[in-house]
Amino acid sequence: MKLTITGSGGMLGRRLCELGRARGHEVCPLDLPDFDLTRPEEAAEILGAGKPDAVIHTAALTDVDACESRVAEAMTINGEAVGPLAQAAREGGAYFLAIGTDYVFDGRKGEPHGTDDATNPETVYGRSKLLGEKLALEEGGAVARLAWLFGPDGKNFVATIAGLLLDGKTLKVVDDQRGTPTFTRDVAGALLDLAEARAEGIWHVCNGGSATWYELAVQIARDMGPSAELRVKPCGTEEYPRPAPRPADSRLDISRFEEAFQAMPPWQDALTRYLKEMGWLAR
Repeated sequence: MKLTITGSGGMLGRRLCELGRARGHEVCPLDLPDFDLTRPEEAAEILGAGKPDAVIHTAALTDVDACESRVAEAMTINGEAVGPLAQAAREGGAYFLAIGTDYVFDGRKGEPHGTDDATNPETVYGRSKLLGEKLALEEGGAVARLAWLFGPDGKNFVATIAGLLLDGKTLKVVDDQRGTPTFTRDVAGALLDLAEARAEGIWHVCNGGSATWYELAVQIARDMGPSAELRVKPCGTEEYPRPAPRPADSRLDISRFEEAFQAMPPWQDALTRYLKEMGWLAR
C-alpha cells in the first residue's frame, strides 16, 4: 500500500512512518515547509499528486493554549484545510483517516465518551478539530480520536515530568482532570490497522484505562524510583489556570475498536515501555 502520512515530522507522524515501512508499505511523508496547511489548496494538490492508496492525516496546530490567540490560523489548519485534503484523497480513490481529539467533548459526562456521543468543544482547538472531523466525514473519510499522547521525538507531559524529576524538583500536578494516557507506538499500530481495513466512521483509539494527570505523574515517579514518588503532590485545576480550559473527564470509550480489531495495552504498561526506551526506568 502507498501510504501518505501528513505531519510526518511530529511525534505521532514519525511513529506512523516507521511502523508503516516495517509493515511493508511504501510511505510518503509530508510536512512543513513544503506541505503547508495555511495554503489548503496547494497542500491538497501536493497530496493528490502522490497518488496514495491511503492517507493518515496527523498534521495540525496542536498547541491547545496557543490556539486561543491564533483563532483564524487554528480554524484553517485544523479545520478548513481538512476538506480539500479529504476531497483530493477521495477523487484519487484513496482512504482518508483524519486524527481527532478528546477535546471535542466538554468532559461533563462522568464516564467514557462513545463515538456517537454529542460533542461540545469549549476551546478553539476543540472547535477547529471538530470542523476538521465534519469535513473529513463529508468527503467519505474516517476519523480516529486520540488523547493524552506521549512518545519519543516530541514534547509531551510524560517527558516533561520525567525531566523535572531527574532534576530533583518537587512537583504539584493537577488531580481533577481525567483522561487516557496513550503511547504513540501503540496508537500508530492501531491507526495502521484502521487504514489497512479502510475502516469507516469515527473511532476512539487510546491505551486502556484512565488516570488523572497527578496519577500519571505518580506512576512515572514510581517507575523512575521510589524516592521520586515523594516529590509529586496533588493540586486542583484552579492552581494552574490556562488560556484554554481542559475537560474535567475526557475519557474515550475504545470498545468499538477493541471489538473490531484488538485489545489495547493498558496505559501503565505503555508508560513503562516508553520510560525504558528513553532510559528513565529504574527497574
